[in-house]
Amino acid sequence: METYRDPSVAGFCHRQKISRSGYYNIPLADRPREYRVGKLVRISAEAEAEWVRQREAANARRVEAA
Repeated sequence: METYRDPSVAGFCHRQKISRSGYYNIPLADRPREYRVGKLVRISAEAEAEWVRQREAANARRVEAA
């Protein structure tokens, strides 16, 4: 049985341990892919996983360069 995953920006922020203002301070090009349902902004599980992989890869490159 699959558990519920909140696709909202607030849910994303809660899972990633960042504030909502912190989310909106992330440059648009570096945010996870979003989709809209009416005026609601949603982030799919796939987009969130892709965003985490990209952040991990960017961090690995930064550590290797140091």
